[in-house]
Amino acid sequence: MVEVALTFFITAAAALVLTGWVKAAARRWAVVDHPDGRRKLHPAPVPLWGGVAVYLAMVLGLAVARLGSFGTGEAFDELAAAVVATAGIVCFFGCLDDCCRLGARFKLLLQFCAVLPVVIVGYSVDTIAAFGLTVELGYLGPPLTALWLVGCINALNLLDGMDGLASMVGISTALMMGVIAGYMGNDYVAVIAVVLAGALTGFVVHNLPPARIFLGDSGSMVIGLVVGMLSIQSTLKTSTTLSITAPLVVMTFPMFDTMLAIVRRKLTGRRFDVADRQHIHHRLLDRGMHPWLVLSIIGTLCLATGVAATVATMVRSDALAWATALMLMILVVRLRLFGHHELSLVSGTLARGLSALSARLAAPAPASGLPAAAELDALPPAAVWAMLAERTRPWHVGQLQLILSADGRSRWRRLCVDSAGKHDGERSWSISVRVRRGEGRSCELRAAGLDPAAAELSPARLMAVLAVFGDYFADHHEEVAGLAELDRPASPAHKEALPGTLGTERRAA
Repeated sequence: MVEVALTFFITAAAALVLTGWVKAAARRWAVVDHPDGRRKLHPAPVPLWGGVAVYLAMVLGLAVARLGSFGTGEAFDELAAAVVATAGIVCFFGCLDDCCRLGARFKLLLQFCAVLPVVIVGYSVDTIAAFGLTVELGYLGPPLTALWLVGCINALNLLDGMDGLASMVGISTALMMGVIAGYMGNDYVAVIAVVLAGALTGFVVHNLPPARIFLGDSGSMVIGLVVGMLSIQSTLKTSTTLSITAPLVVMTFPMFDTMLAIVRRKLTGRRFDVADRQHIHHRLLDRGMHPWLVLSIIGTLCLATGVAATVATMVRSDALAWATALMLMILVVRLRLFGHHELSLVSGTLARGLSALSARLAAPAPASGLPAAAELDALPPAAVWAMLAERTRPWHVGQLQLILSADGRSRWRRLCVDSAGKHDGERSWSISVRVRRGEGRSCELRAAGLDPAAAELSPARLMAVLAVFGDYFADHHEEVAGLAELDRPASPAHKEALPGTLGTERRAA
């Protein structure tokens, strides 16, 4: 234990000194975060690249730990080398993003490229265990491991929105992972967790409110990566079998915040990579809470899930960990601290979807067969018109128009299927079919309605119905035009195509 404590304090002291040097270098090279009055509310530009100090302190701490005997050996050397190499790549990409603002999609691609080598060399999970059950992942193991690491990277990156938050969450998570790893007999993992906690402890002195330097992407992504790797390695029962409860429960609130950000942006019509000011820390700050209070609340929540995961691992009760995490999430939502807005969005979307589904299921199905031409020829035009109205009723047609044209004159008849006539002059969809005959004669049938879901029932089927009846009216042009109720000129408005009309045209051979 003395060696572990000494490694922690040496790493923390190194981070404390290195952060001062990096802060001066970032100011000299103008790598600073400027306030924008919306999401970034700090009063003056603050240096970035804090992650460089954290990474260098980690490297030094691992070198010091290598000199000791607690938990070190071949397994430690291999994992430490993987952490240093992968975290170095991520830190480099983060430094570029701090300087040049890489696109979100390009940055996501770089993250996958950074974690793939460590997955390929063997740090992937083949089997997961929970509640006494084991599941073989097979070929899904490496991609799911890579997805987990990238998810952890972005979870900490999104959480890094206020002074000291990502650092404090990283410290508590690393320490809990260290305790779990020590209990599981993975001492080499516990040493690396202690080194990460020490590096963040030295850095957070400069990062607490009001921060004098920010982690930047070079730091938040490194923390997320190392935490993701530790969460896998700390709970390995065998070389490739992972107990998934502890990693997922420890990361409950960072992952909860990330998931709700994706849901929120999706349901509000924004791209998933567009930043907003609605993360958990933003919500608490907008309620007028002091930054130190916000830091304490989120830190306590993360510490509580970490302790629950640790205790559950020791007493071998996955249910205890999951119940604690679920209870805390419900508490946060019920107190409207976070998640209530996203829950309302999901509820509204589900309600609209169920309403549309109910309306579609309640609607009568379109007639399966179409009348033959001989069947229609035996009926008078008025009866055929009534049959057409009945055939189009499943689409909730609000306006049904018949337009006959000959020698430059148009005659029309309109039927309002809606008894209230609410569809007059007000349409959200319309479909038309025009049938042409010789000598300048034509017949056009138009159907229009207000309910978009009704049109989706089967537009092609509706056009087929209109085409069959359009052939009849075109062939019986004189009979139809001779009826008194049809003998009216079409107004100019009805000579124009309806907006958004889906139409087709049939010509006589």
